[in-house]
Amino acid sequence: MDSFNAPRGAETADVKAMRDKARHTLIHLVAVMEAEFLAPKRLQHLPEHARPEQALRDIPPNWFSQPVAGVDWRALVAEARCEIEDYDELLFCLHAVREFKSQAAALNPWSSAGKDGLLSSANFSEQMRSEIQRLQATIAMIALGCDALPVAAPLPRREQDEPMLSGLRGPYAYQFRGSVTETFIKSWRWEDALLAASESYGSGYIPQLLVFEDVGSSVVARLENSYTKFGGRVFCGEAAWGHVAAGAGENIQRFIARYCRDPFALVPAIRPAPLWEGKPEIGPYSERPSWTKSAIQGRC
Repeated sequence: MDSFNAPRGAETADVKAMRDKARHTLIHLVAVMEAEFLAPKRLQHLPEHARPEQALRDIPPNWFSQPVAGVDWRALVAEARCEIEDYDELLFCLHAVREFKSQAAALNPWSSAGKDGLLSSANFSEQMRSEIQRLQATIAMIALGCDALPVAAPLPRREQDEPMLSGLRGPYAYQFRGSVTETFIKSWRWEDALLAASESYGSGYIPQLLVFEDVGSSVVARLENSYTKFGGRVFCGEAAWGHVAAGAGENIQRFIARYCRDPFALVPAIRPAPLWEGKPEIGPYSERPSWTKSAIQGRC
């Protein structure tokens, strides 16, 4: 890490602030690892004041970068690597969770997005599904050990369709989708997916499509027919999650089971049902998360 630092004499205040912030974030991510995957207070180099006081679902996104004093971060990381199975993979997974929590806060239906101050249920549904797919695909690539494929510069999140994430592992070229419907198959996005599969095949890779939600049998048949032309395979629903978890370590499998199958478990006091259809209503199942305001103002 220090090898990328500028010489101390030339270090600007901005560079120092960014370096310190990265270290604080790393310490907090390790603290969450201990809470989620180790016995309480297992890490000797992690002081009590650095440990989370809440469950992961209730931790505000900006907590991860709050300053924490009195921690030997080098010793802590060395200890965590020895104590925590799949340390590096979990670090990236939890960083993706932090990003998801930040974006979920920004998409809160009580944000000032409409005439009545509410984000429309249709827009909320679309944008939240996009964030869920991004989280699931990112975790899947980590679990599979994929190298992310370079893509064009992304559009701003709110102007983006469901993100198309792809990765390479050995002879396979993976594409990830949250869901596939008949409407999707009739759209230009499906043509792009098939073009990517064709290009992968032409480059010597075996295309693999992972769809995280269950889909109808007719849709599955169309997907399989399309990918078979390129010597590829399609995994949907349970088969997709089974494929992702098959080669993953124990902690990554636990992580997937806890958070990837139901990402709403990462957002406090929000349940999907009242928010997908109709006008959001304030009630016991659709309360505003207590940390939303600070998360939006202090996101990082």
